[in-house]
Amino acid sequence: MPKIISIVPEVEIIFSLPRGKVIENKSIIYLLAQYIGTTVNFDDITKAQLFSLEEKMNDLVLIINHTDFVFLTDKEYEDNHSTD
Repeated sequence: MPKIISIVPEVEIIFSLPRGKVIENKSIIYLLAQYIGTTVNFDDITKAQLFSLEEKMNDLVLIINHTDFVFLTDKEYEDNHSTD
């Protein structure tokens, strides 16, 4: 089940999924993308799934907005978004 990190309605949504659980949550990914008024293609979801299996992580963080579908490890996200 996704864990919502941040939502800016009609702009961007950031959420995490457990490692290797991207494909089985593709319907939820599609719905979250629709919520902000964009779409995600299956090739991007497949790439995210492969990345989540290849890299060491607990969770995969996905960022969806109108121009990008970005995925990174939970550690990368924390490093880039820390408030220290």
